[in-house]
Amino acid sequence: MEKLGHRCRNSSVKIARIVELFVRIKGVEEFDRIVPIPPTNSARQFQPVKLIAEALGENRGVQVIPDLLSKSPGGQELKNVSDPAERQKLLRESMSLSNDHDIEGLKILLVDDLFRSGATLSAATELLLNEGGAARVSVLTMTKTRSNR
Repeated sequence: MEKLGHRCRNSSVKIARIVELFVRIKGVEEFDRIVPIPPTNSARQFQPVKLIAEALGENRGVQVIPDLLSKSPGGQELKNVSDPAERQKLLRESMSLSNDHDIEGLKILLVDDLFRSGATLSAATELLLNEGGAARVSVLTMTKTRSNR
């Protein structure tokens, strides 16, 4: 598969190819909402996670809430933080839930591009369940990397 990056050409074609791979995944349409993990660098022009979530939602007829979760601007990129406790602390301090959307009792599909230690997904899931009142949160990621845990 071609690499996705902020300078990639034909990004809509690459996003469509990724969404095509999801055809075999059953049950996406049973979710009430799809929520992408917010980027650490929101100034980056190309945001693949948001685009993938939006394309998946359109493809399966599920509403996407791209701004439900946010990270504080200027936060440290976690890919360079190997200590799990430090990653979790930084995430709890930087991630927040928007009050603009009511997700109480809804089934949420959380989408991210990368699974490393699970810290980002755990922090987001806690917010969605505990503060947002979601009934259930499931996760879809594109790739997994090795963790230093």
